[in-house]
Amino acid sequence: MVDLKNAIAQLQVKLSALLKQYLHLEKENQQLKATILEQNQALQNSDLKLKEHQAQLTAALMNQGAGMDPNEKAKLVKKIDQYIKEIDQSINNLTP
Repeated sequence: MVDLKNAIAQLQVKLSALLKQYLHLEKENQQLKATILEQNQALQNSDLKLKEHQAQLTAALMNQGAGMDPNEKAKLVKKIDQYIKEIDQSINNLTP
């Protein structure tokens, strides 16, 4: 009977330790999820800013390119289109 009481007491101690560990890990998990959410939002904001700046750069280059050689202008347009594709891909990768 004493061995049974000791075994139950040991199980209760182990269970208590496991519950404490579980609560700690659950709290850490919630913190990590919040951090991930914040980082994803910051990344989306950065991508939006990048897209805005890219659009401004494109407009400036297009204004500058009004007197450009048509071949150079076509290369510039192609390069700008490639930048826009990359930005769009980045944004698509961010959205789940």
